[in-house]
Amino acid sequence: MQTKRIKLYSITTCAFCQAIKKMLADLNVAHEFVDADLLFGEEREALLSELRQINPSCSFPTIDIDGRVITGFKVQEIKETIGIRTKVDDLCDGLRKVQEVKGYFFNRDREKTFDLLRGLLTNKDRYGYMSCPCRLAAGQRELDRDIICPCVYREADVREFGSCYCQLYVSREWNEGKITQVIVPERRPPQS
Repeated sequence: MQTKRIKLYSITTCAFCQAIKKMLADLNVAHEFVDADLLFGEEREALLSELRQINPSCSFPTIDIDGRVITGFKVQEIKETIGIRTKVDDLCDGLRKVQEVKGYFFNRDREKTFDLLRGLLTNKDRYGYMSCPCRLAAGQRELDRDIICPCVYREADVREFGSCYCQLYVSREWNEGKITQVIVPERRPPQS
């Protein structure tokens, strides 16, 4: 992988800024960062002037990757721009191949999709299976069988509402905005 110049403009009180710093550190990505709220006077003004050149709104986090500017908490876009693939990318590719031929598509909001896929991987590490990231798993496969992704409720949810409960899987029409996007009600019976 070619080394890219990466600079993160952040503030210490911003949870999204801190999460991006942690992600870059966890992935061993060389980068520089500057916390604007720890600078004062001329140093702060110089930094804000520099930031305005690439992001006139001066919002945080802002990351500059070899001249490509990304604002906000866009983990997947940052990873793709840097050229990093992780287990979640492999999971996405594998599930897409299997599910799209069945008429189930990932939500067009890539950041949301990848957040949900990361949740599936967390549950796999935690329980040994990928239970729905939007439901509380019991941690016992037999009790959670109905919420192992894709859950048993997905087909009815997508047919009726255009998306599953967590909006990971959607219909083509839902993604194209041809049907109204609504909150899908929980079909799973309460667990005792």
